[in-house]
Amino acid sequence: MARPSVWFEPGEWEWVDERESIGFTGHTEMGPVELLITSEALVELLDPSRDAMDRETAIETFIEFESDIHRIALREFVSRLGGEPPILLTSADVAS
Repeated sequence: MARPSVWFEPGEWEWVDERESIGFTGHTEMGPVELLITSEALVELLDPSRDAMDRETAIETFIEFESDIHRIALREFVSRLGGEPPILLTSADVAS
């Protein structure tokens, strides 16, 4: 089976304070690719009726939905033909 254009290792993430996002790394044949998912996108995954979430809830949500986030990131990476890093995943990407 062919390897996808970008793949992810669980647990490779960090909170990015200045962006209120979680940064995570994808891997390609050409090297690592940096991605960010906004806290608004994480709200969309957890409960779209919420207005916002704090850092701790964002981290817990990322961990809970990490495999879904990786699937969304793969889809967006392919549809954007890579793009300039970091690739930003927003609530619009999560909702589609």
